[in-house]
Amino acid sequence: MTDPGLTTADDANEGEGEGESDLAVLVRARQRLRELVVQLEVAPFAEQTAESMRAYLDEDATQASSAFARWRRLPEQKRTGQVGQALRGKS
Repeated sequence: MTDPGLTTADDANEGEGEGESDLAVLVRARQRLRELVVQLEVAPFAEQTAESMRAYLDEDATQASSAFARWRRLPEQKRTGQVGQALRGKS
């Protein structure tokens, strides 16, 4: 099977069954990681920080890693444009 590259919101809505675009996965993962960084700075040894890290690994890390690998295979110009749009909220 050929790798289709990074999926967009339109691709996810076309019935592939995944339901969420790669861009949405990457944006969500980025936000969760930023929240983890804050927790690590404020309370690095708190149980809540450890729970947050575990939750990220259980809930988002695998999917985000796959989406990121597809993103890395795109030509640089396409990566920059698509992710820039997603970060501005335009997918």
